[in-house]
Amino acid sequence: MAHIDSHIPRSREEEVFYDYLKNGDDFSKIEIYGLAKHWYQKALETGFEPELIKKRIDDLNDKIRFERKVVTILATIAAIIVLGIVFISRF
Repeated sequence: MAHIDSHIPRSREEEVFYDYLKNGDDFSKIEIYGLAKHWYQKALETGFEPELIKKRIDDLNDKIRFERKVVTILATIAAIIVLGIVFISRF
């Protein structure tokens, strides 16, 4: 990472990049993946550390895909339960 040493001054553009990166990290930690991805995309647009940002976006996409699978499975289970209750209540 560029300018890891906090004693080395950063350019305004680098500060903006690190602000975007921090926002993305913060939203990712609380699992608000859409906003995390938004901020990572903004960070990517700055041109700083594109490989790092692409990796974080790829990781987010994996989490989003997993989350969608879980929601699909849970919705299917809920539908089966509701149908079972409806079926049983008819007798």
